[in-house]
Amino acid sequence: MKKRIITYAVLTFILLVVCFQLKSGRFNHPYPNIIEYLASSFVLLFTLVWMIWKPYRRQKLITGGVATLGLFLTINVLNYFYEWHPITLKLPLSNTQSVRVSHTPYAWPTAQLATLGYDPQEWETYFQKLNDWKRLRGLLVIQDDHLIVEKYFKGTQPTDAFNIHSVTKTITSAITGAAIQQGVLASEEEAVEKFFPEYAANFNALQKQLKVKHLLTMRGGFAGWDGYQTPKVSLVKEGINSPPGTFFKYYTGASNVLSAVITKATQQSTKAFAQKHLFEPLGIQNAFWRNQAGYYCGGGESYYTPRDLARIGQLYLHGGKLDDHQLLSAQWVKKSLTNYTDSSKAFRKLGDYTEVGYGYNWWILDYKDHLIYTARGKGGQYLMLLPEKNAIVVVFQEWNLKKKFKKENGLLCDLLAIIYGNDRDRVALQSND
Repeated sequence: MKKRIITYAVLTFILLVVCFQLKSGRFNHPYPNIIEYLASSFVLLFTLVWMIWKPYRRQKLITGGVATLGLFLTINVLNYFYEWHPITLKLPLSNTQSVRVSHTPYAWPTAQLATLGYDPQEWETYFQKLNDWKRLRGLLVIQDDHLIVEKYFKGTQPTDAFNIHSVTKTITSAITGAAIQQGVLASEEEAVEKFFPEYAANFNALQKQLKVKHLLTMRGGFAGWDGYQTPKVSLVKEGINSPPGTFFKYYTGASNVLSAVITKATQQSTKAFAQKHLFEPLGIQNAFWRNQAGYYCGGGESYYTPRDLARIGQLYLHGGKLDDHQLLSAQWVKKSLTNYTDSSKAFRKLGDYTEVGYGYNWWILDYKDHLIYTARGKGGQYLMLLPEKNAIVVVFQEWNLKKKFKKENGLLCDLLAIIYGNDRDRVALQSND
């Protein structure tokens, strides 16, 4: 009996250490909750193999079952405290890696397509084509502050929140604007160095030039390649090898540094500050946000429902003011949608639109001479602003499935063609402002 208990105790401890290391450092996984299932399955398999030997089979099964359950529960308790991923994330290999929220997503007023001047039959034809968009899980179109299209696929619902990946960068940018609006951050001209006195002794001349605006525009001159670097790794271990502000280099670590700046400037977590000064006034909730090295990831790993995410876009379309609350200054919104990189080898032509610039964590696209401002995340997550049409498009896709970009992007372009192709008069709808 003692031997069995010691054996399972050692095995469980080893697996806990392995799981902790994997979840702490290698979290950017298509199925982040698969690790505890694999570890628990290993203990069960070990138990079944050990039971081949007849003596004490019942005791082995009981001890193995207790060890399996204990391991699974312990990992989830650790997950709760370390905030690795949503505990209620759907099972690995399911149709969608989303999480069902308990709150009611923002209740958008609705309008009929015909009211906005559209031909409903044209939309119906488009909806039929969406059967070919295998990874699509959520699609919203909002125009004139009214929800006109809301579609969900593969069993997802309005109460499902999705990992928006790098769209998080745009939200972190908005939180930065809110911090400035609240007066806890002077401006985006602030030097990053002042927020990290613990690293100051390691800063060289280039690092001392780094400002908050360089983090927002992806012009920080960081030496590392795009990844989920912690602030310490970005600022000290990898450092800066080019003068900040000289060229564009997409680098998620910059947004993680920005989240740390917000935390230090506001003297509370980025999530807590955003909840009070952005999410609550907007009537939305963050479903989950990963914590990394003591800071919420500024560059990814946050979950929102499509309806809630669309409110961020509406805030920008309204110059930072909604429901009589000036959450962001109009000047901040204007700066955010200003192009700070006219050209870059990183910019691409993607079907009917071309990447032509980058603002404060907003991609700037040219779609047939129409400017679109886009927050974009890995696997095809989109929050698109179409100012000429006073419209917002939200697209959520299952990022861990095989991407068929040409087909998927073609269907996205078809959607844009319908919206921009509508030149009919729209019935005046009451604004939320």
